[in-house]
This record gives sequence, C-alpha cells and structure tokens, in this order.
Amino acid sequence: MSNIKRTKKKFVRKFTPYFAKELFRFLNLYIKITGKSIDKRSSEAFRALSNYVIELFYHAYKKGSIWTTLFVPSEIIFAMKLYPFSLEIAAALNTKFGRASYALAEADLAAIPTDVCSFHRAALGNAFMGVYPPPMFLAGTTTICDSNLKTIKICESITRKKSIIIDVPYELNDISIKYLANQLVNLTKCLEEVSGKKMEKDSLAEAIELSNRAREKMIEINRLRQNPLSPLTGCDSLGLMVPSHLLIGSKYAVDFYTKLLEEIKEQIALKKANGVKNGENEIRLLWLELKPYFKTDIFNKIENAGKTKIAFEEINHVYWEKLDPDKPYESLSRKLISNHNNGPLENRLEVIKMLARDYNVDGIIAFSTWGCRRNNAAIPTIKTELNKEGYPLLNLDGDCVDDSNYMSGQIATRTEGFVEMLGAKK
Repeated sequence: MSNIKRTKKKFVRKFTPYFAKELFRFLNLYIKITGKSIDKRSSEAFRALSNYVIELFYHAYKKGSIWTTLFVPSEIIFAMKLYPFSLEIAAALNTKFGRASYALAEADLAAIPTDVCSFHRAALGNAFMGVYPPPMFLAGTTTICDSNLKTIKICESITRKKSIIIDVPYELNDISIKYLANQLVNLTKCLEEVSGKKMEKDSLAEAIELSNRAREKMIEINRLRQNPLSPLTGCDSLGLMVPSHLLIGSKYAVDFYTKLLEEIKEQIALKKANGVKNGENEIRLLWLELKPYFKTDIFNKIENAGKTKIAFEEINHVYWEKLDPDKPYESLSRKLISNHNNGPLENRLEVIKMLARDYNVDGIIAFSTWGCRRNNAAIPTIKTELNKEGYPLLNLDGDCVDDSNYMSGQIATRTEGFVEMLGAKK
C-alpha cells in the first residue's frame, strides 16, 4: 500500500525533449523487429505501421490519451478525435524493446500477484513508474480477461482519473445488444465530459466506415493466405493486434492493410512468374493465442525444422459482421459479443475447426502464456476435440512478456519433435 500511496501523490509526466527522444528511440525499433519475412527488404506496410504507432503515441503523450484494455471500441475514441492507448499492447511493445523486466519488478514492489497475466503485470508496473502517457479517462471491458477490470481499477487509483467498465454479455440476442449499446452510449458521454468535445454523428459514421474498410482488407488478406505462395508468416502476423484493435476505426488501419494487401499480391504474382511451385510437402500450422514478445528463437526453430509454415493465427480471424453506420452502437455491441472467445467454449472450438479446414493445416500449436486461466483451462478440451478431427495439437507452456517463465530449450525440443512427427505422418 505504501508504494501505491507514493505513486498516487503525483502522476505527472511532462512531454520533455529527453522523454520524447527516448520514446522515439524505442519506437523506431518497431520496424526492425516486425515485417521481415514478407520480403528480403523491410516491408513498406510494416514501415508505415511503425510510423503510425509513433504518430499515435506522440499525440497521446502530448495531448493526453484514453487508457483502454484491448477490446474497448477504438472506433468511438477516434470518432471523437481522441487517442486510444491500449495497456496490453503497450506492455507488448515495452517487452519488444527489452524493458519488461523493469515494469515487472515495479509490479512486484506494488504487491501485484505473480500469478496474474504478465501483460497486466507489466502494464501496471509501467503505470506505477509513470512512463505511460497521461490519461484523460480509463475504459475496460469484461471481454475474455477478468484482469481487465482489476487493472483498470488499480490504474484509476494510481492516476486519480475516472474509469468505466463495459460489461459484455455472453449471449448474442436483442436484449444483450441493447444492454451493451446503452453502455457504449454512456462511454461516449463520459468521453464528452472529460474532453469537452461532442460526439458528432458524421464523425462516428466516418469511423465506422473506416472500420469496415479495414475489415474488408483483412478478409481479403486472410483469403490470400490460404494460397501456399503467400509470403506472410505467423511471426509477423501475430503482431497485427495493433492495427486490428488499437488502430481500428482510423485511417492508420485502412492504410496499413491496403499496403499489406498489395505487397502480398505482388509477392504471390512474382513467385508464380518465377515458377515457384506450391508447397506440396509443406507442413502447415495453425497458431492459437499470442506469442512471446521478447527475443526468442521459437519461430526460427519452426521454420528450420523443415518445410514448415504457420499458415494462420486464431487472433487474425475476422469474426464480426460489417458495421452499420446508421446503428453504430448496436453494431459495435454485436461485434463485441460475437467474439468467438466470448461465451461458451463451443464457439471457439467451431472457429478453430473451421480455420484448420480453410487453411489446410497439418497440426496446431497453442502457446499457453502463464496466468491466462481462460485459455489454459480450455486447452485439454480443445486438444481432445481436435484430435477427433485428425488435427494433432502441441501445447507450449510459456509466457508472452516475462522471459523468466520461458524455457527456451524445452520449447525448442518439443516444437522440433512435433514438426518431425507431422512430417513423418504427411
């Protein structure tokens, strides 16, 4: 408690030239650690994404931001000309830059339990240190992760800013949509109060349209990835939570996915022109959950184990319908509730089976990060059900943020053995 009181006394982070320099130094590393496998050169799409993140963070630090957990609709925030700042995504980026250990140590000092998801532990550690941009307001949802509520409430005590928790129902019906839509209207009113801005109907319609355009590009990219000649691999695609969630509803997301789509088309056409054959003996994998965001060789091990490729990732499945600009809050409510990880496990199982068929995979890898009880409790059932369908599943216990919970040698050995078994079977 003493550490919390100490931090609460003053939460002021001025956007000083020194801090700006440090921020941009880390963010400029973004392109160096993403988008390498799509081409020998750096991908223009991922380079643009790096710039978009830097621009968004610049405004967030200079003008203030709306702290969110992952599934808070960014469409509403962008429509009000405000800047969303996802606590979990910021923790992942922090991990990419090799800074997670400092945040986790600070969380330990604040008595945050070590069995909590490390995304949230790191996010809270950074909040305690005051390295995140100053918040105007805090918003979270109950979607998927129970830690969302606790993290937002702790951040509320740190920053002394108001917060809201959006309760997302499990069942998709008219009553639940109306219940959730009213909460999103209330979120808008809260943002109006803290920002002094008014939500303009045209601005919200524009954000909804931008979200739909990004969605269309995402769907087209996902279809292209069914082609064995697609150059996009899981290592890069597991980082697409930034454009698909944080940037959704903005021009940033539309521009990124437009560029990425064109690059994939060009690479497929180039391979065809050069007579590259489809991967007849290629081992294709479906990846469940996220990945380690610290430096690791797991993807090199997979790729070097033979003609092996992560063909698709569960997180990039577009599960929501096109949004209706005339009914924005109802549409966003339907989007939140229809997440296949929301509600009964059967919803997720059906999506995984569909993806396994659509991407013609030989096996499935689940990366079970420490502290994620939702996923870890479900994996035994998922594995049993997928085995009935003829899809072997390898469960890797590890961590996405805390490298002390990641056993590199054990994971490499198990991954190589799994790929070898799939190769022999094929």
